Amino acid sequence: MALIGTQLPTQHPLRTLVAFSGAAAALLLSFDAAAQDTSAASRRAAAARERGLPYTVFEAGVGFVALPAAEVCPRSIDECSTGEISLGLGIRNLYEFGPFGIGASVIWATTLRNDDARGDPDLEREHGRRYFLVEALFRYAYVQTHTAEAWVGTGIGVVSIRDSWTVKADRDPVNEVKFVGPDSLIISTEGLSASIMAGGAWIFAENFSLGGLFRYGNWIMPFEPDTTPLGDVASLSGRIDVFELTTTLAYRLAL
Repeated sequence: MALIGTQLPTQHPLRTLVAFSGAAAALLLSFDAAAQDTSAASRRAAAARERGLPYTVFEAGVGFVALPAAEVCPRSIDECSTGEISLGLGIRNLYEFGPFGIGASVIWATTLRNDDARGDPDLEREHGRRYFLVEALFRYAYVQTHTAEAWVGTGIGVVSIRDSWTVKADRDPVNEVKFVGPDSLIISTEGLSASIMAGGAWIFAENFSLGGLFRYGNWIMPFEPDTTPLGDVASLSGRIDVFELTTTLAYRLAL
């Protein structure tokens, strides 16, 4: 009995090259179309700003958050120091129409100081603190030119302060075994935030601007700080004066 072999058709190399070339061309055309669409949106945003029509602003900033008069008590209520400075990162999204703007911001900050915590010296306990702030914003631009703007504003929101205590074994474990649960002892404290602010920007490109802002605010935290089972206390409580100085980079986009 004879076996009848079936030969599968082979694809010509030229056809394969043509197919890949067509796919690459289609991809480049899609990128070009997307770039043209983005460019058109940028031109619309610039025109909207000049005509007082609505547009969106995305803003990122980095700066310092200062609590100059705050009583910081990382060890106990009776062991406090006055003031601290933190490094802050923030993002803002604003809907602007004419001289007015409304939106929201998120700010994350971490203290630039590490405090020794009470406990056995051999444990080398340390205390750290971080902040997370979410605010609703309102701005009014009292100066608007082709290359610059200046504004004042206000914000209201909530703030969360995270105190953490670690020992040397937490920061520098002797092995790489990961245990279930947090790596530190933590107290999270939430409160209200209200602020006023002023700022400005230099529009150095069609839809990009470089600027800054100065903000003064009040944080209203619980007046009775929480404590841990080891006797550590939340480091901030009561009414706190807050100052922020931030450099910003913004991008405008049409709706």
